[in-house]
Amino acid sequence: MENRPHVARCFFGCNSAEGFHSFFNFLPDMDNAKMIIVKGGPGTGKSTFINHIGEAFAEQGYELEYQHCSLDPESYDAVTIPEIRSVVVAATGHHVFDPRNPGAVDEILNLGEYWDLDGIRQHREKIIAINATSERKFHKVYRQLKAARLLLGNAESVSAAALNPRQLHAMARSLCDLLPPANTDMRYGAERHCFISSITPLGEVHLAASLLRSDTRVVGLAGEPGSGRSELLKQVGRHAQLRGLDVEYYHKPIDPTLLEHVHIPNAKLLFTVHPELMPEGNLSDVYPLSECAAPWIKDEIDEISEAKNRYQDILDDAVVSLKDAKDTHSALEQYYVPHMDFTGVDRRCEAVVETLNQHSTLFA
Repeated sequence: MENRPHVARCFFGCNSAEGFHSFFNFLPDMDNAKMIIVKGGPGTGKSTFINHIGEAFAEQGYELEYQHCSLDPESYDAVTIPEIRSVVVAATGHHVFDPRNPGAVDEILNLGEYWDLDGIRQHREKIIAINATSERKFHKVYRQLKAARLLLGNAESVSAAALNPRQLHAMARSLCDLLPPANTDMRYGAERHCFISSITPLGEVHLAASLLRSDTRVVGLAGEPGSGRSELLKQVGRHAQLRGLDVEYYHKPIDPTLLEHVHIPNAKLLFTVHPELMPEGNLSDVYPLSECAAPWIKDEIDEISEAKNRYQDILDDAVVSLKDAKDTHSALEQYYVPHMDFTGVDRRCEAVVETLNQHSTLFA
């Protein structure tokens, strides 16, 4: 079987307790990166367009990163080709943004050029009504996620009260000792922030294993919510940057202020709070955060479990509501798909491939 280039996968944005959240952070350093922003309505072919771009460059041997849609994990919101510092991204709906360097480096591509406007406008009232209903249902989801986040806080408060800062500091030093020595050029490493798991209509979806290569070492942090895992990841990441290493920070979907993974590609290291999701062949060690807690926390296990169970119940309710919101939003496609010139979209896709091939000569 032909070897395919490595494909990493993450999420463009995530449904969180505070609404939809995106970092718009495609590379550790976005200077001189080529970005093509694709705009268009539902069903206009944005995900297919992005997939075709990725396939074209995979066939040329380039490694890729696909960013999936949190509303439909089987669809793509972006593809990044790191070797030629290029990004093609859909920017509509909840994730609207503008180019950083319009015209000079970045481009806006409007798939609205390939639709029959009159055909769509005849459904104007239905489109407006569906959008209004969809927006209301999404707000319901965010209220449920906020409730779930508050319940998780009950478990966190118990673990935080039992935390021994001295022992946590000692564990942080042990983890940082796993990092390679500092670079001699005194460079401070770049950082990137993203989601690699998401709350979707299918439930929680985790893609961190897609980061792993055969020689990636995985270091797990096992502990309860509030046990200090996120703080340890922050410390490891900052120490890695001080040593001149680029760091990828992957955040917790329901609360983006917390971290779930820190990936240090050049050191071939992934630190994670989800060691149970990782292949055994990559997992090198697991650090139990129970070693940093006061002994009395054993008497509070039932309280922690109750809070986690109630959190999961509300999260499950939010997933059901999210599926309902998605189904409502997907009804819009019936008013766009029949009025699209997909042959024209395919031609534009070929033109974008050529544009990026020309850009790639800068890195030859």
